[in-house]
Amino acid sequence: MLFKNWYRRLLLSYFPIFLLTVSILIFLSFLVINEISRQETAKADRISTGYMKDTLERSVSEVELDILSDLETSNVYRLFLNNDQADRTAVTYQTIDRLRMLENNNELIASIYMYRDADQRILTLHGIKELSAFADRDFVQKALQAPEQRGWSSVRLFAEMSNDPKQQVITMYKRVPLPFGDQGLVVINISVYAMQQTIASMFNPQVSFLEVHDASGLPIYPATALSEAEHGKTLTTLHSDRLGWTFESGIRAGQLFAWVSVISYIWILIGIFVVGVSIVYIIYITRKNYKPIQVMMERIESLQLGGESTRKDELSLIDHALESLIEQTIDYEQQHHENLLIRRRRLFMNWIEGEYPESMQQELHNVHIFNEYVPASIHTDSYTEVPYYAVIVAEIKDYDAFREKGNVQEHNTLKLALTNVFQELVQQEGLQGWSEWISVRRAGIIIYGIDEEERQWNRRLFALAANSREWVEHNLHLTITLGTGVTVHDISEVHQSYESALQSLGYSLTLGRDGIVMYSDLPQGREQESYRYLQNIADLVKAFRLTQEVWRDHLKQMLDRAENEPLRDESIRSLVLSLLQMLSRELEGMSEPLDLLLTGDTANWTIESIAEAETIEEVYHALHQYLDQVYAHYVEAGESTNYHALIGEMKSYIEDHFANPDLSLNHLSERFNVTPKHVSHLFKAELDIKFIDFLVQLRLHRAEELLSSTEDTIQNIAIQVGYANSITFGRVFKRIIGVTPGDYRKLKMKPASYEPK
Repeated sequence: MLFKNWYRRLLLSYFPIFLLTVSILIFLSFLVINEISRQETAKADRISTGYMKDTLERSVSEVELDILSDLETSNVYRLFLNNDQADRTAVTYQTIDRLRMLENNNELIASIYMYRDADQRILTLHGIKELSAFADRDFVQKALQAPEQRGWSSVRLFAEMSNDPKQQVITMYKRVPLPFGDQGLVVINISVYAMQQTIASMFNPQVSFLEVHDASGLPIYPATALSEAEHGKTLTTLHSDRLGWTFESGIRAGQLFAWVSVISYIWILIGIFVVGVSIVYIIYITRKNYKPIQVMMERIESLQLGGESTRKDELSLIDHALESLIEQTIDYEQQHHENLLIRRRRLFMNWIEGEYPESMQQELHNVHIFNEYVPASIHTDSYTEVPYYAVIVAEIKDYDAFREKGNVQEHNTLKLALTNVFQELVQQEGLQGWSEWISVRRAGIIIYGIDEEERQWNRRLFALAANSREWVEHNLHLTITLGTGVTVHDISEVHQSYESALQSLGYSLTLGRDGIVMYSDLPQGREQESYRYLQNIADLVKAFRLTQEVWRDHLKQMLDRAENEPLRDESIRSLVLSLLQMLSRELEGMSEPLDLLLTGDTANWTIESIAEAETIEEVYHALHQYLDQVYAHYVEAGESTNYHALIGEMKSYIEDHFANPDLSLNHLSERFNVTPKHVSHLFKAELDIKFIDFLVQLRLHRAEELLSSTEDTIQNIAIQVGYANSITFGRVFKRIIGVTPGDYRKLKMKPASYEPK
């Protein structure tokens, strides 16, 4: 009776719901799928058309911004429009070069030309010509009549030369020079064909259609009207205020919706088939699955795991029994892991940090570590066996690269494998070992053994470290560095071995040629002070500055000395950084390529390479390679500039233009194409005088002449010698000459003899 009751309940409880749900989903899908498809299609079409419109607007905006920015910032155009320069031909060629650069920088630009009011002439990339002989003169004349017009024109035909084929363009023009423009006109033509190609690359004509018209209704894309077979229902209409264009798009007739209809029929057939298969499957699986449930119920009731055995709901009883079993299992697992894994790692960290519990032997036994542990010494008839303890710290090199490979779970699995490998290799040496991770990139290994001779023990330690590094590198493709600690004979002194192992790792550059640093190889005296190397760095930079090849010898000697003394890794890297910083300060401002090399990606890459270096040879190789590049650029910068000729030109220029109030280091930098800092350096190095002092001497000498030989006002004299007002002039004059300009004139003082250096 129980079988029949449960079987009927199991079968009839969800069978009608299943039939009803499937039926509703099938019929609702017919109603919803077409509406969803239409809405999503319209949304996608609107987004794609809007993106196309925004792209075109952004493209023409970039063209306009690039050209207008160049017109505003470059002085070449103003020189051309003034038409009063001594060397007009040079200015014309420079202007053509600027226009050609702008046109070549953007493939949308069909042509750029300028009109000059002064002589009514047109400047194109082909040269300069009269307006009357220019093929596009009608447009220029209209533009001159409407100078305030903004935006882009409708599509028009354009040819720069009378015999050139005409092409469709849209045009905008601006009065120049910016911002008000009273000397000429610049005309920018964008190729309609290039914009058509841009449009064509952004949509699929096999599925959708697109029509673009300008403000006058002329078609932009496609060039000819679509046929009825190509044209479908218009889903999106957008207007570009910037271009004056109208975008109309939609789905081509007979494409998407026909496809959706076919899918609908397929879905109907699949739905009918699934319903039939599901009915057969439910009946079959219900019969099959009930028998195991009945068997489980009988077992649960016999063991009373379900609690109330009088319940008629079989699934409730099973659930209650399983919940009870799961809770017991979880509690057991949690207790097991707490007693083994967590306690083991906590005990390891406490031990190497010097927190030695009194019941250490019992604690080790509880976590299944060093089960053969013996007291401090074992006495036999022939000899005394002494326990040996040592700590080895293994560090993963280039941990960032290791972390980038795989996910966190794979990293944890690999680290667990490493600890097991270390312990197995220790056992192969006839010793006992315990390995745990003490940080994200370091693992510690406590090694215990009994040996008669300390020499034999040290050989076994080295062999263990060598085998561990070789195995990890060969099988796991990881590079590790191992540092061994001092050997101790008491279990409470293990923390001393751990601290000395960390010290060993600090000498991996100089002593870790094979990736192993033995504590016995460390310098036992006082560590060398890194500041003693500053003279080596100063000599190297000086030789570098004087382009003496001996700087290479200084570099090799410094690193050889650091290796032989030896220095700790941190001290060596600090010395290298000090060298690079001092060199950068000395060479800064020589040339832009040199500045980029000193502060750019190459410098950062070199610093990273030195930080990841495993030996002093790798440090030397990375540093020498970088300094070779810097040296080559430095020599090239020095050879390409004749300092004496350059400073002579600067001196003559200042003597001729000292009355210019805008004369400054920045002004000279732009005039002679060198950095302001380099200008200042040249004055100090070649003339032994600061730029500002040289300029003030010239101005005040001229002011003395004017005060003693003319009746001009002090304000006029101040302006004539380059000062904006008499207050600043008077303050400087009194500070240098010792009296005010007025007192100088009253005392009828004469100009001091002055000859610029």
